[in-house]
Amino acid sequence: MPNVEIPLAELPENTPKQVEHNGVKLVVIRSGEQVFAYHDRCPHAHWPLSEGTVSNSVLECPGHAWEFDVQTGRCLNAPDHCLTAVPVVVDGEVVRLGEAAREKGEAT
Repeated sequence: MPNVEIPLAELPENTPKQVEHNGVKLVVIRSGEQVFAYHDRCPHAHWPLSEGTVSNSVLECPGHAWEFDVQTGRCLNAPDHCLTAVPVVVDGEVVRLGEAAREKGEAT
């Protein structure tokens, strides 16, 4: 699991952002006071979710418009599909992903 730290100010609300660390592409989404991270590929056709849109806590894939609950990663179109979550901790003005989040504790 990658270790990534991002300033919270670099994550605009409801805008998917791609982050790459050690060759692993992640999509990071800030929704209200919470931040969520997943592997940056749709489980359906492997489109980069960071090129999608977020509205009402739903991430829409740019490929075939599959929709995912931002908080759970569960697909709303095909509930048996789910995004691969990455641990996240918001620590003041810094967002930690991967093992850095686990080391800090309280990962979501």
